[in-house]
Amino acid sequence: MLDKLVRMQHFGLPTRLLDVSRNAMVALFFATDPGPRDSKPSDGMVTAFAIPPELEKYYDSDSVSCIANLANMTAEEKTEIYRLTESLTGDKSDTRNIKKFNEDGVIERLLQFIRAEKPYFQPIMNPMDLFVPYYVHPKMSNRRILAQSGAFILYGIAPPKTMFFPYLIEETKFVVPQGEKGTIREALDNIGINESTLFPEIDKAAARIKNSYTR
Repeated sequence: MLDKLVRMQHFGLPTRLLDVSRNAMVALFFATDPGPRDSKPSDGMVTAFAIPPELEKYYDSDSVSCIANLANMTAEEKTEIYRLTESLTGDKSDTRNIKKFNEDGVIERLLQFIRAEKPYFQPIMNPMDLFVPYYVHPKMSNRRILAQSGAFILYGIAPPKTMFFPYLIEETKFVVPQGEKGTIREALDNIGINESTLFPEIDKAAARIKNSYTR
């Protein structure tokens, strides 16, 4: 299911994925996007994420499969999962609550989707795993992901304010002034970071050649 979400993201459909890069210069390139031609000029933003090791997963992780397959559930079912989790008393991760959670009909349906890709998956899903965001190392088989040093943050259901997480992804934001965008883009181009290198599809390369030589 994660592969399907990555493909959807590639073509501009909304998903649970947030595109991120391990290369700060790539992030800066996207933050200096001038926007549509007729749009009002605005500042850009680079956001740095501090990822605790406990929230770092690989594409084939069971935790990743749990959240990715939420995309197969209806809005009503996701609301039901939210209410079910809220109804659990005490530590939501204790054995009694995990058993009660996995025996509910809506979770059994989610388990069916997970088992379609992981037949061995056992009904011991931790309720917290459906609410916490994970930093995901993707398969290195996509040209665009490779070019952009790409990865993803995969978000679960929005948690209630009363839910406590021992680990959090912290954010630090850096403003990129609108008036500096052009200068920064030129500097990035000088070190080989531009549209044709970050988007290796042939149409992007053709557009760059056209823009470089058309007067």
